[in-house]
Amino acid sequence: MMMTAAEPGRFGAAFDWLGVERAWTRTRGSSEVLIAIVDEGVQVDHPLLGPNIERDLAHYPLSADACEIPGTHAAGVAAGRHSDVESFSGVAPGCRILPVRFAARAGAQALDLAHAIEYAVEMGACIINLSHSADAGSADVRRAIQYAGTRNTLVVCSAVADAGASPSEDDVPNFLRVLPVDEDCRPLTNYSAGSAHLAAPGFARVPHWRGRGHSALHGPELAAPYVSGCAALVKALNPGWGYHEIKEHLLASGSPQPHLAGYCHGGQMLNVAHAVLGPLELAEGAHPLTWSSLNDAVLRWRLRYRAALCVNAVALYRAHGNDYWRELAFARASTLKMDVPAASLRRSCGVLRLACRESNFHTDDIELTIR
Repeated sequence: MMMTAAEPGRFGAAFDWLGVERAWTRTRGSSEVLIAIVDEGVQVDHPLLGPNIERDLAHYPLSADACEIPGTHAAGVAAGRHSDVESFSGVAPGCRILPVRFAARAGAQALDLAHAIEYAVEMGACIINLSHSADAGSADVRRAIQYAGTRNTLVVCSAVADAGASPSEDDVPNFLRVLPVDEDCRPLTNYSAGSAHLAAPGFARVPHWRGRGHSALHGPELAAPYVSGCAALVKALNPGWGYHEIKEHLLASGSPQPHLAGYCHGGQMLNVAHAVLGPLELAEGAHPLTWSSLNDAVLRWRLRYRAALCVNAVALYRAHGNDYWRELAFARASTLKMDVPAASLRRSCGVLRLACRESNFHTDDIELTIR
């Protein structure tokens, strides 16, 4: 079904589209996950950003003045501070932001783009959000992105109208291009067919530059930070994953939008809720269960989407008062049901969840009584 404009929720229409608040029921990110905002500057003392900024005074000694505006907006969308009072948050408010300033103009006292990417990698960033205005097609930048790949870092950038300006998939498999769309789920401008991997909103609530609060904004540069924030949430859940697993999972968990098929691979729209909650979902109508310890039981589920990183499902049970999960049974995720043998059931009350063996994704917990 095609996505359409909706009444803004607490944090804006885009958050409702993407299911960000549903994803927060599982995680809001981790301070161990660092998102680098490689742009021409970020207002590091903004009230909606400051607490999440990774301070690096050695690299960031000078103000970039108005050049800070796009980077400030990107940082706010990806990992701005959660504030119910301001009705504002980034997608991953629990993650940290590393501002890395670059400049393309002559005489500017900042790193060039290639060195900025390398610097972000050396500082420990696992996600790099690249400026929309960056020229990612040059040979030195391509080599820098390749270097990021050797350190398992995902580089995200909004797609540009000229697909030839971006490096190819074969050269930089850790590079993810994002198609910006408007409130009617249409591309914001004319993009070359197949030039993007994934679509995301090109509108957001962003921090006011040199002021308090936030404002609504439209622009192609806003799409990539949604994906960067979502990638950070997935990384927080699966710390061992590198760029390959994160990228593959973001693409697999997206919502198909057939009218976007000519613009991005598979016509997939970013779906933060699916990416974070995972592919498994207990069957509709699931309610507190009662099983007998004398008879086999059957557990049913459905797949939100199919993912290579979820092949086997396992039923885990934790009795009330215990701190550990016990495996009751396992099955192929594609079978959509599991026979739980009576031999593994002991009389008790607790909670049951269905989990992926290949990742840290699992369903919501459900109350279970074994009589």
